[in-house]
Amino acid sequence: MPVDLHTHTYFSDGTMSPEDLLQKAENESLTALAVTDHDEIGANYIAQQYAQSLKLEFVSGVEFSIDIALPGTAHLHLLGLFLEIENDELKSVLNDLRNARQTRAGTIIKKLQDYGLDVSENELDVIVGQGSAGRPHVAQLLMDKNVVDSVWEAFHKFLSKDRPGYVPKKKLKLQTAIDLIHKAKGLAILAHPISLKQRTYKDTEAFLKELKSIGLDGVEAYYASHTRNFTSYLLNAAKRNNLLISGGSDFHGSIKPDTELGIGRGNLSVPDQVFFDLKNAVSK
Repeated sequence: MPVDLHTHTYFSDGTMSPEDLLQKAENESLTALAVTDHDEIGANYIAQQYAQSLKLEFVSGVEFSIDIALPGTAHLHLLGLFLEIENDELKSVLNDLRNARQTRAGTIIKKLQDYGLDVSENELDVIVGQGSAGRPHVAQLLMDKNVVDSVWEAFHKFLSKDRPGYVPKKKLKLQTAIDLIHKAKGLAILAHPISLKQRTYKDTEAFLKELKSIGLDGVEAYYASHTRNFTSYLLNAAKRNNLLISGGSDFHGSIKPDTELGIGRGNLSVPDQVFFDLKNAVSK
């Protein structure tokens, strides 16, 4: 049976509760599921408890945005999988990031108000709930207020770089994030390498080699937006460079309706051996 090692709940920018997400994974016969909210591990505490009543195996995780110079709209995200979520340093760093996200969200609202939009922090707080505020929550607020018709429109008109409500996000340096994941006994996995927007497959592999040299453990070869050829290349590149393989849908729920749990856009199937290999690597 397949696994999905990259998902989000409403603790960051997803729309489902941890319980509903795990139950959905169980109903769809996934072998294992990882919750990897952005800069946030709150859902993992709930999911760990809920998973005890299910057959599927649960993996605690997180997704970090990395402060690194890349061309254009390229970006680097790093997954931490199999984390010990009680690690004090991990909790401290995530608390700082959570506070920074809340401050950023307030600044975004203020900029949108100055632009003439009728939005408030109180309205945003209702949408965020227990989670950590982000631009998708602001996009949802703009949809609820009939300012825009879609998340894409919200970003295109108001929230993307150089738009009226854009505020940069606090990010971790790459080495800091890798070291933090390792201190929490987890594996550092490069998320969706397609987002690096390298010119050629060979350029992507060169990038992987560089990341491997500073502690990267693996690469998310299986991903909803990867073509079959790119996935195949990444699998071979991982083997050549002694990197572990991971994979996931990047499921967010109804806010990204084109991406389904476990199958992405219908073209994704992450073999359960991927999970077992990662689990074995952690136990060594």
